[in-house]
Amino acid sequence: MKKTGIYKRLLYVAVFPVLVFGLLITIFSYIRFKKSIYTEARTDMRDVAQSMLLAYDIAYPGDFSLVKNEEETYDLYKGDVNIVEDYSIIDRLSQRTGTQLSILYLNTRVHTTFKSASGNRLNGLLANSDTVDKVLYNQKEAFYEDIDVLGTEYIVLYVPIYSSNGSVLGIAEVAKETASLKKNVIRAVWPILALSIPGMILAAFIAFETTKHITDVLRAIQVFLNHVATGNLQAELNTKYLRREDELGEISRSSVLMQKSIRASVETDPLTGLFNRRYLLSAVPKITERAKETGEPYCVAICDIDFFKKVNDTYGHNCGDDVLKEVAKTLKQFMERKGFASRWGGEEFVLIFTKFTASEAFSSLDTLMETIRNMTIHSEGNDIRVTLTIGLADGDDGDINHIVEKADEKLYYGKEHGRNQVVYEIPKKDD
Repeated sequence: MKKTGIYKRLLYVAVFPVLVFGLLITIFSYIRFKKSIYTEARTDMRDVAQSMLLAYDIAYPGDFSLVKNEEETYDLYKGDVNIVEDYSIIDRLSQRTGTQLSILYLNTRVHTTFKSASGNRLNGLLANSDTVDKVLYNQKEAFYEDIDVLGTEYIVLYVPIYSSNGSVLGIAEVAKETASLKKNVIRAVWPILALSIPGMILAAFIAFETTKHITDVLRAIQVFLNHVATGNLQAELNTKYLRREDELGEISRSSVLMQKSIRASVETDPLTGLFNRRYLLSAVPKITERAKETGEPYCVAICDIDFFKKVNDTYGHNCGDDVLKEVAKTLKQFMERKGFASRWGGEEFVLIFTKFTASEAFSSLDTLMETIRNMTIHSEGNDIRVTLTIGLADGDDGDINHIVEKADEKLYYGKEHGRNQVVYEIPKKDD
């Protein structure tokens, strides 16, 4: 199954609602403005219908009626006047109001401004049954949106025409093209679009940048944790993430604390608190590589507590452990700003001097030797004094085991020749 990255998920969660919200606002605004404009248009159309009927009442008093003529067709009368050929009132009102007007006797269009492509009036068309039910029988208005007439969309209003006795004898029709109304709707919505579109773009951009920023931090933490998980306990996390004052900063700091905890358990000797052999084996190759690149020297010293077995046999292992801890503490303090100390095993310790040659480290080790000689270790009511023997060798481009082996040769020589000393060079035998 293909995995979806958290970046895409966060981006989707952050940006999609903004776009949807903006779209909903636009749609809602369009619907509301359209309803408002169409309602206003309906009111205007009702006024036009009433004006048309009033104009005919003033010009030709009496009711509308159909009278069969000699040609076996019907003429529309208003009172005693045949108005079939007189379109002056309806045409003039149509032109002034921008509408199409019709008069229907019962359900038949008998007087209209609608014309075909050839210019003929569209008289004789029937109203649909829904309009007839609403207007003729129930005496209510009928209003329709987006009605197609000869390829043009209209909104259409039908109102009843009453006779003098109060009955409904026909229908007044007012139709207005929707194109102009839709333009008005767009014109009304456009300011909202002009504000919402840049707002959506800005919000999307902010969401995008925020999401990218968050995922960049998460990726950095992920890479860091991957290094730790694969054994690179020297990996570093950018300090800018550690300085953050939010949840990501907390995660970053927790990740580093976890790394330190793992390093403490994996790279630190539990008894002495010094680095252990594992750490030493991983650190020296990096020191060697850096020395190659920079030309800076380094050297290695291996220290052994003289007659440590005798300490254990005389005072017991608890006292022996106390001796190891006190010596380790002294070594750690001594190596500050010089390099680091580690426990090699048993009563042996390795000192790594960075930026020191063996000859430079040799002179400073006299101070360490003097400190150890003068140190009294109090344990279980016993006062214990110890000395060290140290073998010292320059670092090279070999592995740590090879370097320690060279230093160990000198340590062995020191053990064989009196102990309690630092050996840097083994004297050559006389031929």
